[in-house]
Amino acid sequence: MVMICLVSAKNAPGVTTTTVALAEIWPRPVLVAECDPRYGDILAGYQQGTGDMTKGLLGLAAIHQRSDITQQVYNFVQPLSPGSEARLLAGIQVPAQAAGVAALWEPLSHLLPSLIVKRRPVDVLVDCGSLHSPHAPLPLIRNADLVLLLTGDHLEHIRAAHDAVQTLTTHLMAARPYADPRWRLAAVVRPSAAQRHNNRKAIQHTLEVDTIAEVRHDERVGAELLGRRHLPGGYLRSAYMRDVKILQASIDQQLSRPAPAARTGHLSLPAGHGEAAHVG
Repeated sequence: MVMICLVSAKNAPGVTTTTVALAEIWPRPVLVAECDPRYGDILAGYQQGTGDMTKGLLGLAAIHQRSDITQQVYNFVQPLSPGSEARLLAGIQVPAQAAGVAALWEPLSHLLPSLIVKRRPVDVLVDCGSLHSPHAPLPLIRNADLVLLLTGDHLEHIRAAHDAVQTLTTHLMAARPYADPRWRLAAVVRPSAAQRHNNRKAIQHTLEVDTIAEVRHDERVGAELLGRRHLPGGYLRSAYMRDVKILQASIDQQLSRPAPAARTGHLSLPAGHGEAAHVG
């Protein structure tokens, strides 16, 4: 069982879409935790309003105000889609609700990585939205087995991602001070068009973290994934979903790497901390 947090540095270039797409093809029991503090898209988009709005963070937060939620989490999940084995812990519907659920981030950061249902371990994909949103789920990010930073390939996206790497590194190091924080951090490139502005290798060189996959923009699938009624036939065989399958395999590969030796000193951040290098 693992907890994987997906986050963006600037706005949220496909974080929810990528999370849902991964859940659709995930090879093991999986729960999507919609923890974007701005608002959730899945109930209104992917589920087209057919989901249960009482099952999610808001209901769990109400329980948390008066009792322990250790045995309660799975009572507030629902199928990600009809007939799907994937499950959803639905998020908030408007940004004003973020403050009310923020108290859940700390207990969930310990409960979700060890989630077992009917004696089966469950992997958790956490949609964290933008790193810099108010009430961002930072405790979940700190305790994640892997953090995926999604970025576009324009220079302004890469600059924002470079700065986000420094922020994420600090948070990850706070949770496990003697482990290399970049071992639990990887980047995913989401080009906005067929024409590449900067390639994956150059982006990895600038970010100085493993850039494990590229999920190409597909307007017919990616942009419509949260409006499930409009998905084209055979979309699971589309180039977009092939990229998502490659991403899923790359995630498993990252998670299966041997743990690095424990650090005895402080992490040395690269020169130019806080400033993105130019990518040509």
